[in-house]
Amino acid sequence: MAVFQVKKYKTIKDENGNKIQVDKTKKEWDKETRKGTKTWYFSDRYKINGKIKQYRSSLFEFKREAEKERGLFLDNPVRYIKEQSKKAKNKIGYVVENNDAKNLNQLFEDFIVYHSKYVRESTIYSHITIWNKHFKKEMGELFPNDLSLSFIEHIHNIIDNKINDKTNKLYPTSTKNSFHSVISSFLKYLKIKGLIEINYAEVIGNFHNVKDNKNAKKDIRYQTEEEFNRFISVVDEEFWQIFFTFLYWHGPRKGEQRALQIKNVNLEISTCHFKNTFSRSNNGREIIGPIKNGKERTIYLAEQSKKGVEKLINFYKQLDGYSDEWFLFGGPTNIYKNRIERTLNKYYDKLEELYPNEKINRLTHHEFGRHSHASYLLDKGIEKGTPREVVYEIIAERLGDTVEVVKRTYAHPYESKYEEKTKELLN
Repeated sequence: MAVFQVKKYKTIKDENGNKIQVDKTKKEWDKETRKGTKTWYFSDRYKINGKIKQYRSSLFEFKREAEKERGLFLDNPVRYIKEQSKKAKNKIGYVVENNDAKNLNQLFEDFIVYHSKYVRESTIYSHITIWNKHFKKEMGELFPNDLSLSFIEHIHNIIDNKINDKTNKLYPTSTKNSFHSVISSFLKYLKIKGLIEINYAEVIGNFHNVKDNKNAKKDIRYQTEEEFNRFISVVDEEFWQIFFTFLYWHGPRKGEQRALQIKNVNLEISTCHFKNTFSRSNNGREIIGPIKNGKERTIYLAEQSKKGVEKLINFYKQLDGYSDEWFLFGGPTNIYKNRIERTLNKYYDKLEELYPNEKINRLTHHEFGRHSHASYLLDKGIEKGTPREVVYEIIAERLGDTVEVVKRTYAHPYESKYEEKTKELLN
């Protein structure tokens, strides 16, 4: 549907019942168009109570007026009709009042109940946290009919310019898109329920970092084996030596490493089995569940960390109540995730004290282990001349990812180093 001009002819039936077009009389034309002064209108469909209805506007003198009004209509059809048409206002009043019986806060609670049937508890917890922190204040007391394209654009702009309290910087694009995803999913639910016609968040789309080349791959942060050895040399607690050594040589996700149980480690055949991870329940409580993307995996237990793991298990065996159900890193109770980051920073502080004139690359758990282990395997693959596709498959299996994810994340450093070796051969 779009903007139209009133036609100067009408359709009637002839004596044989066939439809024919004839010119309107001057009286008919003048009455319909106010003597030809108003000839433009728009016509569009809208949805209410799950039903599709047609709306035709009043007439306008100029086409640009009709186009502008159509834009206002599409922004929020029900509100537009209420404001512009007395007849329609009476017809839809009852419907609007019923749809507005719950505000967005109450409807978000309904959405969470609905959504929990299809996603993990940790996802539900994340949705609730994001809503409460970033959207509840701005949107919670509104009703579905208050939503419009311009309002969601307003919310979009707020998120785009919001400062993270912890870093005192703007949120990265990936984080902003996780916020956007929550609103988009919520509006999709409202659309399914017939409370809105358009998912305005979907229309606006994701956030984009305009400073970046969209086709460029972002550099990942990782450490070399030499940098790891220097880091581990300042770690003065044996438990943390074993923890960080295991992290570097196996690359587990944080939740996977924390949830790894002693029974999942087989020292005789040098394997460890990742099957669980820590996540959040709806109420924020930590729970153990299946690992991300459901990719359980049994991988080779690296010799570089095997002795430390064995020593840790033997220590646990001397404690009262020992069970192989205990966590490998923590024993009867798991190690709290924030303690990991604090300990990392503690030893990075030590490195900075020892090397005051050097830039110390402070990595997160994910970068310290997962990115670094993948990069180590890439380097070794290049050195040994292993085909790239084979290296990608090895990394994917070891990290519990797909080959496509590995290529997208780690291909860039591999390819740049591969090109360096090509140059050496040609020169």
